[in-house]
Amino acid sequence: MDDSDQALIRRCRGGDQDAFGVLVKRYAGRAVGAAFALLGNHADALDASQEAFLRSWRGLRRFRGDAGFYAWYAAILRNVCASLRRRRARDDPAGLRPAPPAEADPALLAEGNERARRLWQAVLDLSVKHREVIVMSHFQEMSYKQMAGALDVPIGTVMSRLHHARQTLRAKLAGDPP
Repeated sequence: MDDSDQALIRRCRGGDQDAFGVLVKRYAGRAVGAAFALLGNHADALDASQEAFLRSWRGLRRFRGDAGFYAWYAAILRNVCASLRRRRARDDPAGLRPAPPAEADPALLAEGNERARRLWQAVLDLSVKHREVIVMSHFQEMSYKQMAGALDVPIGTVMSRLHHARQTLRAKLAGDPP
């Protein structure tokens, strides 16, 4: 049986919920990691990724297939995370800043790697627009074209944001002000 994303999506459109379960299993880890990087909270990341999967299931008929499934899903996830951040800002303006990575990926915690902790904190300290491109590029391994589509901005804007985000991270990790 063909388990490519396209084949699974065809099966989903035919009502096969198990096929969608395969997509969820395939991308759940990346999704939670990306949501955590955008939100800074593991519980919120789980909720956001689950909500995004639910929205993608409901909207699967609108999936055109221009980009891969994950790129399309990542745009939905980004919107869910943005809504959660707006809600958080409205309900608790002081709680808008992401939490330190106390709930970070267990693999990072188990390593006890100071450098990884510093890197993670530096990523969380980035502005939302810069954190998004770092997450999409390095955590979700999206191409410039996929990022541009997910963010609805030109490729040049993606490249500029990514360049600035990397410079800021380099400066933070070197101990210099950005």
